[in-house]
Amino acid sequence: MPLAVWSDRYVTGIPEIDAQHKRLFQAINRLDAAYREGTEETEAQESLAFLARYTLEHFDTEEALMRAIGYPMLEFHQKEHADLMTQILAMKAKLDGGFQVPLDGADFAAHMANFAADWLAHHINEADMGYVQFAKERQPGRP
Repeated sequence: MPLAVWSDRYVTGIPEIDAQHKRLFQAINRLDAAYREGTEETEAQESLAFLARYTLEHFDTEEALMRAIGYPMLEFHQKEHADLMTQILAMKAKLDGGFQVPLDGADFAAHMANFAADWLAHHINEADMGYVQFAKERQPGRP
């Protein structure tokens, strides 16, 4: 069973954002599966590298949308994005460094996947839905 499960509660109504969120869910599940299924360490490293790259791309898309609609919480949202990227890059450095942490590789990969899944679900339902609601109020009938 996948760790990060997409459901209607994450739908923003913005096709590009919803598609990107789904890809992030998939990336988290690939990272979780890399060690759960006993695959190579490089698979976890590649999954985390993709998650980091794609997260940046997604954040750029979201922030451009927020600028376009004049979203007043843009700076707060950008800070949340920056904080997550700092955490992902720190985790990636630990993974690339051969698990010089108290957890072994499998536990560390599971920790990273759980952290990302929890963060993404919370961020979509709290922060992202804020700009979606703002966009709907500014342009009724269109998110």
